[in-house]
Amino acid sequence: MDTLELLKKYDVPGPRYTSYPTVPIWSETIGIEDYKNSLQRISSQDNISLYFHIPFCENRCHFCGCTRFHTQDKSLSAPYADTLINELNSICSHISSFGPSAPACRVEASSEDGRPIGPSVSQIHFGGGSPNFLKPEELSKIMNKVRELFTILPDAEIAIEMNPKMSSKEFCENLYREGFNRISIGVQDFNDSVQKLINRNQSYDVTKSFIDDLRTIGFKHFNFDLVYGLPGQTIDNFSYTLEKTKELNPNRLAVYSFALVPWAHPEQRSFKNEEVPSPETKVTLFEIAHDFFTKNGFHLIGMDHFAREDDELYQASKNNTIHRNFMGYSTRAEAHQIGVGASSISYVAGNYFQNQKNVCQYQTLIAENSLATCKGFKLSQDDHIRRDFITKLMCDYTVDITNFSKQHAITFKDYFADDLLLLKEFIDDNLIELTPTHLTVTKQGHFVVRNMAMCFDKYLEEIKKTARNPVFSRTV
Repeated sequence: MDTLELLKKYDVPGPRYTSYPTVPIWSETIGIEDYKNSLQRISSQDNISLYFHIPFCENRCHFCGCTRFHTQDKSLSAPYADTLINELNSICSHISSFGPSAPACRVEASSEDGRPIGPSVSQIHFGGGSPNFLKPEELSKIMNKVRELFTILPDAEIAIEMNPKMSSKEFCENLYREGFNRISIGVQDFNDSVQKLINRNQSYDVTKSFIDDLRTIGFKHFNFDLVYGLPGQTIDNFSYTLEKTKELNPNRLAVYSFALVPWAHPEQRSFKNEEVPSPETKVTLFEIAHDFFTKNGFHLIGMDHFAREDDELYQASKNNTIHRNFMGYSTRAEAHQIGVGASSISYVAGNYFQNQKNVCQYQTLIAENSLATCKGFKLSQDDHIRRDFITKLMCDYTVDITNFSKQHAITFKDYFADDLLLLKEFIDDNLIELTPTHLTVTKQGHFVVRNMAMCFDKYLEEIKKTARNPVFSRTV
């Protein structure tokens, strides 16, 4: 079976498995007290990864599925930055390793050399929205608070998502002073006709000028996001985007499938049926992107990321230390993931927690309760076993059955007996090789690893049965 036939066969709705269990099964009965209890389990020897969600965007892009707030009122950024700081203070007050002296809004505990005694920070990411909606001094205020509360490790990744049209030289220079070392840029597509349909106006020249300026300042590491299957994309014009992307020489790429979900994002109803690529064309677009980038110095990481050999994500894939979270494939797998801001998600001490999505309600909750948790999921032992398996499958493409069984004190073939039966079709299509000691995804099977993970998701059928609308985007 060639790649095109393979992708067409397995192109069905399914989760991206940026979490397991997936968000539709999370419960609003999980709240602030549950989050506090998990925070208390973080030790001073642990590392944490901080994610700050900045939801503001000046323009509504019709393809986007992110949680965002559309406004051109720049006065909103200062009170929002203060709320982030208040939430971070509150989070730290519940981390027991800071000691009982930590009050709700300020952590005083520190080591003899003056450094905070709490956990260290190995990763910081500002996402959105458009994080450069913030003013330079507001971003510095947040970073100063992070340094006050935590020790940022010398090799920490400090990244930010940027909108080239909203940035300034002052903001970029301040990023460099604050220690940011990775810039993530949403490109999506460089064709004017496609950008017009998705209500976006970010030309190649604007993006190139922005990156040139950042390189002049001293930035060396760039991530690009591309999306295939967008309205107006064709095989010919998508090739133009790929060539232009190559010219800008990013270190890392995410090539995401466009999620057409008009029931969740009504602005997508503006797309006419004939403007959206057919499933067959969409499959071809990804195959073209895969072939183009792997022939031009990139390696496929997981199912939709590409990285050059000098990039940390590629090195992590070789060391089997990558993982999946709500930013896709990422490094620093060992860290607790603490989300700060409206809609942000945390994975702390083995449990998931999400903040209120509505910006105003989020700010009110922080002012009243210090935390804004509105739902989450407390994982059972079985959930942890399945999460670990799905993560290994999607990140490493192989599971050492012997080691996995010892680690979780199970007999693999018995524990997953029903799930393994669902893999028969993948085995027959030479997408998986299963031996008594290893389960290995073949090279061609990398394209449909989401589908394989679905075989081990014990909640999937329940989600499908109870859903009023389609829940998941298509796997290709």
